Amino acid sequence: MASSRPAARGRLPLFALLLVTALGAACAGRPPRLVPPAAGVEAVDGYGSASIIGREAVLKGKFSFVFRRPDLGRVEALDPLGRNVFLIVFRGGRAWFALPDRRVYAEDDAAVMMERFLGLALVPDEVVSLLVGSWVDGAAGDGAGNGWSLERDAQGRLVRGTQGEYAFVVRSFFPGDAVPREIGLEGPGASGRVKVLKLNFGPAPRPEAFETPFTRAFAVKTWAEILELLDR
Repeated sequence: MASSRPAARGRLPLFALLLVTALGAACAGRPPRLVPPAAGVEAVDGYGSASIIGREAVLKGKFSFVFRRPDLGRVEALDPLGRNVFLIVFRGGRAWFALPDRRVYAEDDAAVMMERFLGLALVPDEVVSLLVGSWVDGAAGDGAGNGWSLERDAQGRLVRGTQGEYAFVVRSFFPGDAVPREIGLEGPGASGRVKVLKLNFGPAPRPEAFETPFTRAFAVKTWAEILELLDR
């Protein structure tokens, strides 16, 4: 899934101030034991940290997330004062990236926006599969795996996936089963890692999390214009 990108003027510190203020015990001490329910996982939420150098931006910091199969997602980053730095909402194959302090947003294909965030072109269904470690080869089962070549270790745990120029490698797991804790990411012009700090299986549905009321109040911008605003 390729995207048309504006010419890069150098990597911007797009997410340099992303710090979640109050993770509390969720981020301290030894990692919890995580075992996905046998019936499967339809949704996840939690916190993560990322360090990714991309073609257009540098992502370093912590963020909250919620993803629900097949096509819903929300990623949000806060500064140390609890103010929203950015928000991405995924729904129905589309994604909206909003900068609340600038009252602007950009819209694009979901996989394109995920690539800008992670350096890896994924859709929400695939993100759930990756975070849970239950990615099924092919479209059967959890619906993910199309176009990806997946590798597993001697214990049957998912350890690597490749699709063209994109790749992920599971560097470590949570105690208890095959749930990834740290994931290395590679894409065209991007590389880095994501570490899961807290992960919940099957959170209660929150339809409002995937709504986009800001599209009625914020100005719509192209991605190139968003980058220009951040470069000021």
